[in-house]
Amino acid sequence: MKLRIEDVVTRKVVTIDPDSSVKDATELMERYSISCLVVMSGSRVDGILTSRDVINRVVALGFDPVHVHVKEAMTRPVVMMRADAFLEEAIKVMLQRKIKKIPLVGGNSEDLKLVGLLSLSDIVENHANIFSQLWEQTLMTIPADEGNNIFIVG
Repeated sequence: MKLRIEDVVTRKVVTIDPDSSVKDATELMERYSISCLVVMSGSRVDGILTSRDVINRVVALGFDPVHVHVKEAMTRPVVMMRADAFLEEAIKVMLQRKIKKIPLVGGNSEDLKLVGLLSLSDIVENHANIFSQLWEQTLMTIPADEGNNIFIVG
């Protein structure tokens, strides 16, 4: 039986306005023990801000999080999926694009609504067998390096 994303998704999503400060964003992440916020402009998904974005685009560059807006540090464009898509498809997208979170939407294409958030760590914790099989399938589709650039030590 194939699972749909909506069968395993986190429905509670913490969001933030793009004009908020990164400092405010990190306080929200800390308060809710999460590593990302979905950035919303009104009812439209505008981006995603992850703890990695904060580290790479703010802290590592020496900027003050109080003076940096979320819209300056967030990731855009955002990969989103419909909540009724198959979970296997979402896992493949995450592995191929090297992302850990996917905002989920519902509604028609002109009026998409945020309905949840799919996390790779949730999938791994709750569906290890599915993840393992898809990981192997994904690796099998990546061409082997023919230039002898891979070294195994030890």
